[in-house]
Amino acid sequence: MLDNAAIDALGLHEQLRLEARQLYEESLVPEEGSADWREALTEARKLIAHALRASDYLCDVEGALVASGSHMTVLRSLMAPPTSQDQFKLICSSWPKSSEKSGVGINPERAQIVAASLAKWLSPRLAPWLRHGRKPHLRELYALMLATAPLIAAQRVATARRNRIARVQEQTLIEMLETSGWEKIAARTIDQQGALKPRQFMHKARFASGVTGRAEVDIALGLRNAVVLALECKVTNDETNSVKRINDVSKKATAWRSHWGNFVQPAALLQGVIKLSDVQRLLDENVKVFWSHRLDLFNDWLSTQV
Repeated sequence: MLDNAAIDALGLHEQLRLEARQLYEESLVPEEGSADWREALTEARKLIAHALRASDYLCDVEGALVASGSHMTVLRSLMAPPTSQDQFKLICSSWPKSSEKSGVGINPERAQIVAASLAKWLSPRLAPWLRHGRKPHLRELYALMLATAPLIAAQRVATARRNRIARVQEQTLIEMLETSGWEKIAARTIDQQGALKPRQFMHKARFASGVTGRAEVDIALGLRNAVVLALECKVTNDETNSVKRINDVSKKATAWRSHWGNFVQPAALLQGVIKLSDVQRLLDENVKVFWSHRLDLFNDWLSTQV
C-alpha cells in the first residue's frame, strides 16, 4: 500500500505526465512528419540497394551476412510475411540478433543456417529471377524496391523522430547544467567511487557494472558523499514504446545498484508519451523521475544534493 507521500508524488507525476503528453501531441505537425517520411524512404532505398549488391541480388545471401549482419533489416522485409527480429529469432535460433544493429558479420557456419531459413520464407513474388536462375531485370528490382522500402521506412520513421527529439532533450539539459554552474568533463569509464566530484558531469560516459560490464549512461552527475546520479534520458512516441524505454532504465538501474550499492542513484528524464504504470514502476524501484519540460524542478532537486 502506498503511503501519503508516495500518493502525493504519484499525483504530481501524473500531472507532469499529462503535460508531457500534450506537448508531444502539439509537436506533431504534417510538415515535419512528411520530411521524416521522405528521409526514412531515402535511407530505406539505400539499405535495399546495398543489401542486393552485397548478396549478388539474393543469389549469395550467406556471403552478404558474413560481410555484415546489418543486411538482415532488408532480408527480413523480403520474407512472406515480413518478419520482426523477435519472430525471426524464433524461426532461426542460430541467428545472432545483435549482429543486425551492430553490423558485425556473422560467422560462415551461422550465416549458412540463417540464409537457409530465409530461403524457405522468401517471397517468390519479390524475387522471381531466383526461380529462373538468372539476373534480375531492372523492372523487377524497381518492383522490389517499391514494395519493400515503405515497410522499412515505417519502422524507421518513429525512431528518427524520437532520436531527433532525444538529441534536443540532452542538449537542453547540458545547457541548463552549465548555466547552473556545473562543470562538464570529458567522458570516460566510471569504475571507481569519487570519479565525479560534486557539480561535475559527463555526457555519454561508460558506467562499470558487474552484470553488464560497462553500460553507457546518458548523463552522469557528481553528488555529495561520492554518489553518482546515473541519469537516462528517454523519449517515447507512444505507450507501447514507453514500456520498452522504461524497461531499459530498469535493467540498467538494477545492474548499477548491484555493482555500486548506495553510491549510485539511478534516475530518468522523461519526455513524450509515458504510461502512468511505467512511471510507477520506476518509483517503486527507487529510480528518481524527472521531466524534460520541467527542468526547473530537476535543477531545484539537484541543488539539495550537492
